[in-house]
Amino acid sequence: MTAPRWHLGIDSGGTFTDVMAVDDAGRMTVLKVPSTPRHPPDGPLNGIAGLQAQLNGAAIADVSHGTTVGLNALLQRKFPPVGLITTRGFRHVLEIARHTVPGEWGTIYAWVKPPRVVPLENVIEVDERIDKNGHVVAPLDEASVAAAAERLMADGIVTIAVCLIHAYRNAAHERRVREILLARNPKWLISLSSEIMPEFREYERMVTTATNAVLTPLLGQYFAEFGARVAKSLGPSANVFVMRSAGGVVNVEEAASQPLRTALSGPAAGVLGMARTAQAAGFPHAITFDMGGTSADIAAVDHGEPHITTDAAIDVYPLRTPTIDLVTIGAGGGSLITIGVGGRIQVGPQSAGADPGPVCYGKGGQVPTVTDANLVLGRLPPALLDGGVALDRAAARAALAACGKPLGLSAEDLAFSALEIVSNNMAGAVRQVSIKRGLDRRKYALLAFGGAGPLHAVRMAELLGMATVIVPPYPGLGSCVGMLLADVRLDASATFLQKESEFDAAAAALAIADMTSTLAGRMARHGLTAPQFVASADMRYVGMGTELNVPIPPDGLAGLPEAFHKAHEGVFGYAYRGRHQVQAIALRVTAVGARGISMPAFAFDGAVAAPRAAGTRAVVFDLKHGPQDTPIYRRRELPAGWSHAGPVIVDQYDSTTVIPAGFTVTVDRLGNLIVAAG
Repeated sequence: MTAPRWHLGIDSGGTFTDVMAVDDAGRMTVLKVPSTPRHPPDGPLNGIAGLQAQLNGAAIADVSHGTTVGLNALLQRKFPPVGLITTRGFRHVLEIARHTVPGEWGTIYAWVKPPRVVPLENVIEVDERIDKNGHVVAPLDEASVAAAAERLMADGIVTIAVCLIHAYRNAAHERRVREILLARNPKWLISLSSEIMPEFREYERMVTTATNAVLTPLLGQYFAEFGARVAKSLGPSANVFVMRSAGGVVNVEEAASQPLRTALSGPAAGVLGMARTAQAAGFPHAITFDMGGTSADIAAVDHGEPHITTDAAIDVYPLRTPTIDLVTIGAGGGSLITIGVGGRIQVGPQSAGADPGPVCYGKGGQVPTVTDANLVLGRLPPALLDGGVALDRAAARAALAACGKPLGLSAEDLAFSALEIVSNNMAGAVRQVSIKRGLDRRKYALLAFGGAGPLHAVRMAELLGMATVIVPPYPGLGSCVGMLLADVRLDASATFLQKESEFDAAAAALAIADMTSTLAGRMARHGLTAPQFVASADMRYVGMGTELNVPIPPDGLAGLPEAFHKAHEGVFGYAYRGRHQVQAIALRVTAVGARGISMPAFAFDGAVAAPRAAGTRAVVFDLKHGPQDTPIYRRRELPAGWSHAGPVIVDQYDSTTVIPAGFTVTVDRLGNLIVAAG
């Protein structure tokens, strides 16, 4: 009899690294280990070693990995030195940026531009010019490139972005710049805009390329080391995949070459996994809410599928690559609680991370965090991971009391206020993925996961008027589910600026065929020879500054205008049929290769017919009523059909679910906690 093969999904977050293993029969085992921010690859490799011990040396067929390392660096604006080479006359593109003010409540009177991804002193101009049709107006002056190289070497910069004007039409000059640079220093890490984002819009192309360059020394080298060490540990036959922001995986070599496409890998995996979970539970329309140690990620799901966008952002930085449409904010269990200008309580975006972590971890943290606030209010148990991580409530209370003293607030007052602030901040992110996308959030269930998500989800639903909260069986390992279920996904794009009246269907078909052929070759290098291809187009009305992505309809390219009208009606509630021309902006092709891994069978081995409370805790749900003696149940003991009215708390290995008065929690047939008002 053939021994079962195991598949591993690994999500490396700011505080913990989660590992989930599933075999070909759907059996599952899980593990959480501390993340290692000082040397990030150690965390997931420690997780693999721990799972190997649990599996007694069983064969591991593949590893799918995602990480928030890059995301956290961008959210906290920790940028390594990067140089940028651009066409003469365009040195200030990043400084000028766009005139729009980001954020749901952006105001030009209070907004201060964030740090540029590349500071102006590191931007160097070279002489060359290509026009919008790809014709060379002025040849590349190689002497100016050589001079740029000498200056970069003198400044000790080893990471370089190259973004020349209209390189999306003709990449010859950018490729020659790379050749000249590497001839002088083969160790330079170089990102070309013609490879990272071969599309028009100079600011977005430049900032996207620069962001890829920022992540290259961090994520590119991370993936290279991770792949090499996994091969050494598991053997060369074990496939190593990395999750991308669009909800698919690629091999580790491809991930290392374009790290920007993996910046949202952990959050994207969580959305994908929870989309499948919600659909199986009978909720095809859901808003996923993932709160970890450093950030909170929110996305909408319809008909079991997440939305994909090419107009995403991380913090205030555009991310013009295919990405699951989610909103990320700096709000997590490790978010720092501080007193800002004017005596205002501020929560995040800075985080204590895994080292030193929250004050209650006892690892040297001095500034109180959201985790400390939850602990002081009794919402967390005295130890995490089934007793594996003891929490120091007295230390957390002292830190909160010291922080709140200038405002005359007790530890409990500050803790409650901080949790209300962070819940309202995250509710604002839910509004961004619902109202601003033309969706009525009241028709959606809120699916909470991540280690901290279930702590805050019911309060968020209350603030948002949402009727149902779903907490999956292993909320702290939600991203691992998505990594296991993700197929290989590759994307290609090409600028195609044509109005409806001049649309060249033959040229569009040729561009799509070229991209399809290229993707087929890349899929073959993943060992997949029969992928599915989906073509689409970015469309807009002439004169508009934004566009919608529209799949090529069954009747072919001729049906694109009507398909766009319908898409516009769905998002904005109206269309301009017969009044405004439709314009194509870009063509896209996506290739998907199935890996054939099935949804794992979630089950707790400790469920009993009539579970009893494991005890009680004094929990503060609101300051008016103060501490309430609240029953505590162990998640692993709860059978399908179990129900309890709030207030009640459900503790488990990887998370804690808080249910206040006025809500009832029920366990469904799949082991999900379903929380509803009443």
